[in-house]
Amino acid sequence: MTLERLLLLLFSANLVTFGSGRVMIPILQRALIDDTHALTLDQFLFAFTVGRITPGPANLYVTALGYMLYGPLGALLSALVVLLPSYLIIPLSAGYRRLERNRAVRGFGRGLTAASVGLILASTVDIGRDTLTSPVAIAVCALTLVLLHALRWNVILALAAASAAGVALSLAGLQ
Repeated sequence: MTLERLLLLLFSANLVTFGSGRVMIPILQRALIDDTHALTLDQFLFAFTVGRITPGPANLYVTALGYMLYGPLGALLSALVVLLPSYLIIPLSAGYRRLERNRAVRGFGRGLTAASVGLILASTVDIGRDTLTSPVAIAVCALTLVLLHALRWNVILALAAASAAGVALSLAGLQ
């Protein structure tokens, strides 16, 4: 995958998902992992995790993807490409405010939201199928879910605790 193709992929994925970092995952996963094999699933998930725990927009994890593929220039251009549409949309928001009460526009928004949830769920199932292949991985995933959703831990603390548990379970000889 060339740098230009990566930037076009990031721009178009960002544009069609309205800048939602999580919704971009299935699009980027298919293009960067499944189709071109430019990245491994582990590299992709590492970039996403780093993006989730650092401050900034949810889709800024693509900076790490750009860095992995093309170094500092790839990181800089990837960040610019995903941030640019948000600045272009500002003038369009005034027009949307005039149409937001329109039934068709509201229906489109609800449909788009449902489709986004479906994309996230489909991506989660695909990634889970590929990565949750051992008892340790399943235990770490379950622990993370409990820490985040049941106990409402901070994301960074939950990731740190679950990662430490994974290391401990692996060192104990569990696979």
